[in-house]
Amino acid sequence: METSGWQKVNQVLGSLRTGKVGDQCETIVKLPSVFEEYPFPILIDAVFLKLGDMFRECNNNFIRFCILKVILSTAQHHNKISGKDIFLRPVLSVIHSNDAVARSITLRVLGVSASLFPEKKNVLHAIVRGLDSHMELERDAALFACKQYASMSQDVSKTVVPKLEELLTSLSTTETLKIKILDVFQSMDYDLETSIQIRNLCFKLLRDQATERVTEGCLRALTQMMLSTLSSPREVIDLLLSTAESEMRKGVRCSAFRCLEKIAAAQPELLNKEDVARLVELVGDDGGEILCRISSSPAKQLLTPQTLETLSSKLGTAPLSSAVAVYQICATLMPTQHSQIHFYPLLVRTINSRDTRLVRRLLLSLSKQESVNTTLLFTLLSTSTMDIFIELCYCLSSLKRSVVLDGEQVKNVLSSCDLEKGCYFVKLVTVLYDQCDAELRGVITDQVSGFVDRLAQEGRRWSMYCIMRVAMCHGVYDIALKIVRLLQESLVHPYSQNFFKSLEMVCSAELSSEVKKSISLYDKALLSVKCCQNSALTHFQTDLISLRLRLLKIYLQLNNLSNIAVMNMTDDAANFAPTLRFIGRQVSELIDGVRELESRMIDAKPRDNLKEFLLICNILTVLCSGDANDLPAVSKHSHIPLQLSQTLTVIKETPEALSSISFINQTITNFLSHSFTLPYFYFVQEQNTSISLATSPAIDQGIIKIAGGCNLLLTVEAVVRGNSERIKNMLVSVTCEKAASSSKGAVKEEGASNLLYNKEVALIKGYLKLELDVNVQSFADVYTISAKAVDFNDALWNVGSNLSFRVKCDDSVLSKSQMAKAYV
Repeated sequence: METSGWQKVNQVLGSLRTGKVGDQCETIVKLPSVFEEYPFPILIDAVFLKLGDMFRECNNNFIRFCILKVILSTAQHHNKISGKDIFLRPVLSVIHSNDAVARSITLRVLGVSASLFPEKKNVLHAIVRGLDSHMELERDAALFACKQYASMSQDVSKTVVPKLEELLTSLSTTETLKIKILDVFQSMDYDLETSIQIRNLCFKLLRDQATERVTEGCLRALTQMMLSTLSSPREVIDLLLSTAESEMRKGVRCSAFRCLEKIAAAQPELLNKEDVARLVELVGDDGGEILCRISSSPAKQLLTPQTLETLSSKLGTAPLSSAVAVYQICATLMPTQHSQIHFYPLLVRTINSRDTRLVRRLLLSLSKQESVNTTLLFTLLSTSTMDIFIELCYCLSSLKRSVVLDGEQVKNVLSSCDLEKGCYFVKLVTVLYDQCDAELRGVITDQVSGFVDRLAQEGRRWSMYCIMRVAMCHGVYDIALKIVRLLQESLVHPYSQNFFKSLEMVCSAELSSEVKKSISLYDKALLSVKCCQNSALTHFQTDLISLRLRLLKIYLQLNNLSNIAVMNMTDDAANFAPTLRFIGRQVSELIDGVRELESRMIDAKPRDNLKEFLLICNILTVLCSGDANDLPAVSKHSHIPLQLSQTLTVIKETPEALSSISFINQTITNFLSHSFTLPYFYFVQEQNTSISLATSPAIDQGIIKIAGGCNLLLTVEAVVRGNSERIKNMLVSVTCEKAASSSKGAVKEEGASNLLYNKEVALIKGYLKLELDVNVQSFADVYTISAKAVDFNDALWNVGSNLSFRVKCDDSVLSKSQMAKAYV
C-alpha cells in the first residue's frame, strides 16, 4: 500500500478514538469516500473492526445509525474484510440491550452485513426474537434482516419461516404486517424446499378469502417465487389468468395483470397459445401490455396471423395505453402498410391526451417502419405542448433519411413557436441540414440566423451554445460560426476566450475553400486549445485537432503532387510511386493516431466515434498503394456520406482508376467538400473513468527496495475510478526494459524490452489484487506496470495508468523467509 494509505489508516483510527461525538460522526460519514480513495483490504478491515467495537461501546444511537449507513453504502468492500467473526461479536452483543432503538439498529446492521455471515445460527435466532417484539420499529428491522438472509441462507426455512407462518395465520396480526411478511417471501428462493413451503402457504391464504391487499401480496409472492425457482409455473399462470378474468376487485385484477406482464418480460416461453388467446380477449383492460412484451421476445411465434388480425380490429375501441401497446405489436410483426393505416389517428388521439410517455412509445414504433410520411408530424409541431414538441423533434431526427424539409415549413414553425420550442426545432433543422440542396440551405440559414439574433437579444447564451454544439457536431459551420462570434462578445474568463477562439478557427477553417488557409487556421485553433488546457483536463481536443491538421497536410501534399503531374503532362501514378509511398506511411501513422485516440474515449457515447475519419484514412491508403484489395469492408446498413460512398463505388467497379493522378486529385477535392464533424465528446472537458495502481512494497521516488539476493515479491492493487460498470476485466502487464549496455570505446546498445506478465484479470466490484514474483537480474533495469480496461464487448480501452520503477538492494529490508526465521 502507498505511504499515504497508511497515513490515512492512522488518521481515521485516531479520529474514531476521540471522545468528541461530533468528530466521531464526521469521521464515520466520510468513510465511504475514504474507501473509494484507498480501497485496500488492510485499511477496510482495520476500520470495520474499530466500527464494531465502537458500535458496542458507545451509548449514542445516532453514532450507531451513522455506522449502519456506512456499512450499507460500502457493501462493495465487504469481501475485503477478513475478521468477520471479530466484527460480528461486539455488534451482536447490543441485541440484548434494553433500548428498542438500539436493538432495531443492530438488526438492520446484521441485515446489511448478511453477505459476511449468512449461516450464523445466533444471528437467525436474534432475527426470530425481533419478530416476537411488540415494538413496530424492532419488528420492521427484523423483517428487513430476514429479507436479506432469505436469499443467502439455507437455514431460513427451518428457523425463520415457521415464525413467519405463525404470524400470517394469527388473527391478531394486522393487515400491514401481513403485507410486509409477504414482501419478505418474494426473496425466499434459496432452495426448492423453502419455495414450496412458501407457495403452499400463499395458496392457503388465497383460499381463506384474504383481503384485497393480502391477495395482491400473495400474487406478487407466487409470481416471484415461480420466476426464481420455475416450480409449478402452469398452476401460477392459470391462477393469474383466472383472477384477471373473473375477479371483481379492480386492485386485485390490476395486480394479476402486472404479474402476468412480469412473467412475459422475464420468461415468455412459459406462456402457450391458449394463454395468448385469453390475453387477446383481455386487451380492453391491460392485456395489450403483456402481449407487447411477448411480441419482442423469442415467444413471438405464439402471436399467429389470426391473433394479429383480431388485435388490429381492437385498436379503435381499446383504452389508450392498450391501443398503443397493440400498435407496437402490429408495427413489429405486421406489414408496414397495414400498420400505418391506424398510426396517425392513434397519434392524434395520444397527443390530445397529453401523455408524454405514450407519445414517446408510439413514436419509437414509427422508427421501425421503412417508409414514413412525416408531413403530419410537422403539422402537429405548431399545436403540441412543450413535452410532446420535444418528443416529435427527437422522432423526426431519428427519421432523418425520410424527412423532406421545406423552407416555408421551417419559417412557419419558427414564427409560431416560442424560444424554448424554437431551440429544439433549430437543433432538428441542423441535424437535417445535409439532406437539403444549396438553395434550401440558404433559406434555412437565414431563418436560423434570425432566430439566433432573437436569442442573443434575450440573453439566452446557454441555448445559443447548445445550438452551436449541435451544428458543429453535424458539420453546419456557417450557423455555428455566427453563434460563436456572438458568444465571444460576452466572454470574460481567459479559458472560455481561448476555447471559443479555437472553435471560431475550426469553423473558419472548415468553411474555407483553400487548403493552405485551412491549415493556417487549424494551427491557430491548436494553439488556442493548448492555452486553455491544464493537467486536470484530457487532451482529447488537442489530439483531435492535431489529427485533422495532419489529414489536411496530407491532402495538400496529394494536391501538390497532382499539380506537378499536370505540369509534367503525365497522369500515370507509377511515375510518382516513391512520393506516394512516403505519403502512405504518413497516412498509416495517422490511422494509428486515430485508433489510439478512440481507445481513450470510454466515457463517450456510442455515436461519438471516429469511424468516418478512419474510413477516409483507409481510402487514402488505397490511393497511395494503388491496390484496391486494401479497401476496407463497409456494412451496407451503415450510413456513409455521399462523397465517400461515390469514391468507394468507383474504386470497387474500376480499380484501374487508382493508377490515375487525376482520379486521386478528384477524390481529394470530394473529400475537401465534405465537412469534418466534431464528436460530442469534444465538448466534454474531463475523462471520468480511469484506473489507479498501487504497489506493495511502495514505490519511493521511482525505487523499490529489496533485500540482497532476493526476488521481488510484488503486490499490485488496481482500482477503477468513475464508470466501473462498463469494465469487465483488466489487462495487467509487467515489462522489463533492459538497461542499455556500453563498453569502453563502443557505442551504447539500445536496451531490449521483455514482457514478464500479461494477463486478463477479472474485477471484483472495480477492484483487483495480484501477487507477482519478479526475478531481478539487474538493478539497472526499469520495470513498468500497466493496466488497460476490457469492456463487455472485449474492446480494449487505454484508460489505465503506468507505474515505472527500478529495484535497489537494501540489506535493511527483510525478505519473507528471513522474517519467518526471525519469528521462529
